[in-house]
Amino acid sequence: MAKKRYSFSFDAPISILLVFAYIAAYALDVSLRSRLPLPEGQSLTSWLLCCSTMDVRAPLDYVRLFAHVLGSDSWIPLLRNVLVLLVLGRSAEEGAGSLPLAVMLLLSALVSGVIACLLPGLSAQGPDPLIFMLLLLNFFISLSGSVISFSWILAFLAFTALRAYGIIAPLVPASPMDMLKSCIPIFISLAGGIAGSIPAIFILGKRSGTGRPKARTSRKEKKGRLDISRDETVVAGADDTFTATLDI
Repeated sequence: MAKKRYSFSFDAPISILLVFAYIAAYALDVSLRSRLPLPEGQSLTSWLLCCSTMDVRAPLDYVRLFAHVLGSDSWIPLLRNVLVLLVLGRSAEEGAGSLPLAVMLLLSALVSGVIACLLPGLSAQGPDPLIFMLLLLNFFISLSGSVISFSWILAFLAFTALRAYGIIAPLVPASPMDMLKSCIPIFISLAGGIAGSIPAIFILGKRSGTGRPKARTSRKEKKGRLDISRDETVVAGADDTFTATLDI
């Protein structure tokens, strides 16, 4: 009996590279946090990757506009976000393609970073804009197939509620206005996700608009088909058995 051979598939390169970069940034933070003279109360990722202000003369600020999505404060949200990025990224990359997905990820990070820099007293850190974008992209992929995916709508609402609960829960005694202000980072991430998913409307629209050419049937296939519409039933002989003559 022949043995099965398994091949290694690098099926979602952009999503996998994104996850590796995300994990590498946190591993670098853990390994160098105690060795560097960082400001009090800040980690390496919050100091190096957090996007809050923009100085046009500082090259690092331009890097922060994109790299802020790699920031993570602890390993619990790191593992949760890694799982979400792998699940959503793989299906999105299969539906939209690797290069378009890379462009949409960069656009989502850029828009959320720019908005955070324009609003005083706010900062952007973490892959939430990318996750929102992947959720919307997966919904658009299902929508391009003339299917409204209710599961992706529920996933989008569940993730939004989870992020809002994580921000509002520590501020329960505060006023509703303070709670609303604390949710502004969610709106920034949502704006980045929407902006990053806009190119998918045109990409998927072109793909769904071009119909596939109909496959031509060969003469052999035509001969092998059964033309049931032209079937005739006749009496065969004296044994009173019925047979169907098929035009083959």
